[in-house]
Amino acid sequence: MHLEKTAGFVHPVDAWDRCVPLQISIGSVPLSLFIREEALLGPAVRRYREFAYTSEDGFPIVLKKSETRTGTNVEFSYLLDDAKIVLGSQGAEFQGVRHEYALDSLLRILLTMVLLPQRGFLLHGATVVRDGRAYIFFGRSGAGKSTVASLSPKGSVLTDEISLIRYSNGCWQAHGTPFWGEFRAAGQNRLVPVAGLYLLKQASEERVEILSIKQSLRALLPCVLFFTSEKRAHETLLRTLLKLIKEIPCHRLHFRRNAEFWKVIAA
Repeated sequence: MHLEKTAGFVHPVDAWDRCVPLQISIGSVPLSLFIREEALLGPAVRRYREFAYTSEDGFPIVLKKSETRTGTNVEFSYLLDDAKIVLGSQGAEFQGVRHEYALDSLLRILLTMVLLPQRGFLLHGATVVRDGRAYIFFGRSGAGKSTVASLSPKGSVLTDEISLIRYSNGCWQAHGTPFWGEFRAAGQNRLVPVAGLYLLKQASEERVEILSIKQSLRALLPCVLFFTSEKRAHETLLRTLLKLIKEIPCHRLHFRRNAEFWKVIAA
C-alpha cells in the first residue's frame, strides 16, 4: 500500500473548499477531517480534543452522509455496517457516517493502512507508562486489558484498549490514542519508548515467561487490527512484527486481578 500523492484519484476535497477541517494527529499521522454536519462535528471535536494538531499536510478525509460514486484508482475500501471507507492516494472518504462511533471505527481502519508502510500498527492492548517507558498488555476481548488499566496509577494509562506502536527516531515507541475501552481512558497525545510486550493470561499467581519469536508472532497476530487481504500488505505487516519482537521482549504474563503483577515485571 503506497499513499504518496499521485495522479488518478479524484481529490475528495474538491467540492469542500469552504469547509474548515477538524485537524488532529494520531500516532504522528496528521489528519484533516472535513465534517459539514454540526451534529457530528461537535462530538468529534470533543472526542479528539487532546489530539488537536494544526498541519498543512494533514491527510484529507471527507465525511459524507450517504454512499457516493468514487473516482478511479481506489487503493482500499471497507464496509463496516452501514458506513464505508474509500481510500485513495490523495485522501479518503468516509461514507454513511451517522454518529461519532462510526467515525471512530473508520479512523481505526484508516490508520491501519496509513501506518502499514511506516512500520506502525494498531494492537488490541492497554499501554501503561512506568518510569518513562511503555508497557503494553495485549490480548483478545476479556483478557484483562481494562483490569490492568484500572489497577494502574492515575495518569499512567496511555491507552486502555487500542495501542499504537510505531518505529521512529531509531526505536519502537507507543503512542497514545483516542480509542478507549471499558476503562474509558480518553488517551494522551504523547509517545513513549516501548519497554516490553505482555500477553495477558489470568491465573492464580503472578509470573512471567519469555516467549520465543515464533510464540510471540502467534500471540501478536490475532490481536493486530488488520482489514485487508492483500498479500503484500500481509508481508509488510509480518516484517514489521518480526522486527519488533526481535528488538523488544515479548512475554506471557500470568496475573490475578490485583496490582501485584508489577512485582514480577520489575523483577
